[in-house]
Amino acid sequence: MEIEEKEIKDIIYGIFNSFENHDPDGIENHMHPESTVWDVFTPHLIRGKKEREKFHADDQTQMQSRGKLSMTIKEPVIDVWNDTAIARYYLNYSYEPPNPASGNVRITDVFHKIKDKWLIVHHHEGAVPDGIPPITE
Repeated sequence: MEIEEKEIKDIIYGIFNSFENHDPDGIENHMHPESTVWDVFTPHLIRGKKEREKFHADDQTQMQSRGKLSMTIKEPVIDVWNDTAIARYYLNYSYEPPNPASGNVRITDVFHKIKDKWLIVHHHEGAVPDGIPPITE
Protein backbone atom coordinates (compact mmCIF):
# COMPACT_ATOMS: atom_id res chain seq x y z
CA MET A 1 0.00 0.00 0.00
CA GLU A 2 2.97 2.36 0.39
CA ILE A 3 3.12 2.92 -3.39
CA GLU A 4 -0.54 4.01 -3.49
CA GLU A 5 -0.03 6.31 -0.50
CA LYS A 6 2.91 7.99 -2.23
CA GLU A 7 0.87 8.39 -5.45
CA ILE A 8 -1.94 10.04 -3.49
CA LYS A 9 0.43 12.28 -1.54
CA ASP A 10 2.05 13.39 -4.82
CA ILE A 11 -1.40 14.21 -6.24
CA ILE A 12 -2.26 16.34 -3.20
CA TYR A 13 0.96 18.34 -3.37
CA GLY A 14 0.63 18.62 -7.16
CA ILE A 15 -2.88 20.04 -6.91
CA PHE A 16 -1.83 22.83 -4.57
CA ASN A 17 1.24 23.52 -6.69
CA SER A 18 -1.11 23.90 -9.67
CA PHE A 19 -3.28 26.29 -7.65
CA GLU A 20 -0.27 28.45 -6.72
CA ASN A 21 0.77 28.52 -10.39
CA HIS A 22 -2.70 29.52 -11.66
CA ASP A 23 -3.15 26.18 -13.46
CA PRO A 24 -6.73 24.89 -12.99
CA ASP A 25 -6.10 22.17 -15.59
CA GLY A 26 -3.39 20.76 -13.34
CA ILE A 27 -6.05 20.43 -10.65
CA GLU A 28 -8.72 19.04 -12.96
CA ASN A 29 -6.38 16.29 -14.19
CA HIS A 30 -6.90 14.65 -10.80
CA MET A 31 -10.65 15.21 -10.44
CA HIS A 32 -13.35 12.75 -11.44
CA PRO A 33 -15.70 14.49 -13.92
CA GLU A 34 -18.61 14.24 -11.46
CA SER A 35 -16.63 15.01 -8.31
CA THR A 36 -17.92 17.36 -5.65
CA VAL A 37 -16.14 20.07 -3.67
CA TRP A 38 -16.86 21.78 -0.36
CA ASP A 39 -14.55 24.81 -0.54
CA VAL A 40 -13.64 26.71 2.62
CA PHE A 41 -14.71 30.06 1.06
CA THR A 42 -17.79 28.84 -0.85
CA PRO A 43 -21.08 28.21 0.98
CA HIS A 44 -22.59 25.76 -1.53
CA LEU A 45 -21.60 22.29 -2.75
CA ILE A 46 -19.76 22.47 -6.08
CA ARG A 47 -20.96 19.62 -8.27
CA GLY A 48 -19.45 18.36 -11.50
CA LYS A 49 -17.02 19.75 -14.03
CA LYS A 50 -19.13 22.70 -15.22
CA GLU A 51 -19.58 24.10 -11.70
CA ARG A 52 -15.90 23.48 -10.94
CA GLU A 53 -14.87 25.47 -14.03
CA LYS A 54 -16.81 28.51 -12.75
CA PHE A 55 -15.40 27.94 -9.27
CA HIS A 56 -11.82 27.84 -10.60
CA ALA A 57 -12.36 31.11 -12.50
CA ASP A 58 -13.80 32.83 -9.41
CA ASP A 59 -11.09 31.37 -7.17
CA GLN A 60 -8.31 32.57 -9.47
CA THR A 61 -9.89 36.05 -9.54
CA GLN A 62 -9.90 36.31 -5.74
CA MET A 63 -6.39 34.88 -5.57
CA GLN A 64 -5.00 37.37 -8.07
CA SER A 65 -6.56 40.30 -6.17
CA ARG A 66 -4.40 39.41 -3.16
CA GLY A 67 -0.69 39.52 -2.49
CA LYS A 68 1.73 36.62 -2.58
CA LEU A 69 0.38 33.30 -1.28
CA SER A 70 2.27 31.03 1.09
CA MET A 71 0.93 27.56 1.89
CA THR A 72 2.10 24.72 4.09
CA ILE A 73 0.59 21.23 3.97
CA LYS A 74 1.05 19.02 7.00
CA GLU A 75 1.82 15.35 6.33
CA PRO A 76 -1.37 13.68 5.04
CA VAL A 77 -2.90 10.70 6.83
CA ILE A 78 -3.79 8.29 4.01
CA ASP A 79 -5.72 5.01 4.09
CA VAL A 80 -6.17 2.81 1.03
CA TRP A 81 -8.68 -0.01 0.54
CA ASN A 82 -8.30 -1.60 -2.89
CA ASP A 83 -9.59 1.05 -5.34
CA THR A 84 -10.73 3.55 -2.69
CA ALA A 85 -8.63 5.87 -0.55
CA ILE A 86 -9.09 8.73 1.87
CA ALA A 87 -6.56 11.42 2.72
CA ARG A 88 -6.81 13.84 5.64
CA TYR A 89 -4.48 16.77 6.13
CA TYR A 90 -4.11 20.35 7.33
CA LEU A 91 -3.23 23.31 5.15
CA ASN A 92 -2.06 26.67 6.50
CA TYR A 93 -2.29 29.60 4.09
CA SER A 94 -1.36 33.26 4.16
CA TYR A 95 -1.88 35.96 1.53
CA GLU A 96 0.25 39.09 1.81
CA PRO A 97 -1.21 42.59 1.12
CA PRO A 98 -3.10 43.79 -0.73
CA ASN A 99 -6.19 42.09 0.68
CA PRO A 100 -4.31 39.90 3.17
CA ALA A 101 -5.96 36.75 4.48
CA SER A 102 -4.77 33.74 6.41
CA GLY A 103 -6.12 30.65 8.03
CA ASN A 104 -5.88 26.99 8.85
CA VAL A 105 -7.93 24.47 6.91
CA ARG A 106 -8.53 20.79 7.49
CA ILE A 107 -9.07 18.84 4.30
CA THR A 108 -10.42 15.42 3.40
CA ASP A 109 -10.04 13.97 -0.10
CA VAL A 110 -11.82 10.81 -1.19
CA PHE A 111 -10.13 8.99 -4.08
CA HIS A 112 -11.29 6.26 -6.42
CA LYS A 113 -8.87 4.36 -8.66
CA ILE A 114 -10.23 4.07 -12.20
CA LYS A 115 -8.18 2.42 -14.95
CA ASP A 116 -5.03 2.58 -12.80
CA LYS A 117 -5.45 6.32 -12.11
CA TRP A 118 -6.38 7.82 -8.74
CA LEU A 119 -9.11 10.46 -9.10
CA ILE A 120 -10.66 12.64 -6.42
CA VAL A 121 -14.40 12.03 -6.13
CA HIS A 122 -14.88 14.46 -3.22
CA HIS A 123 -12.71 17.29 -1.84
CA HIS A 124 -13.84 18.73 1.50
CA GLU A 125 -12.34 21.81 3.16
CA GLY A 126 -13.30 23.28 6.52
CA ALA A 127 -11.81 25.98 8.72
CA VAL A 128 -10.01 24.55 11.73
CA PRO A 129 -12.08 25.49 14.79
CA ASP A 130 -10.58 27.37 17.71
CA GLY A 131 -12.25 25.01 20.17
CA ILE A 132 -15.59 24.89 21.91
CA PRO A 133 -17.24 28.33 22.06
CA PRO A 134 -17.50 29.76 25.58
CA ILE A 135 -20.63 28.99 27.57
CA THR A 136 -21.87 32.23 29.11
CA GLU A 137 -25.26 31.27 30.53
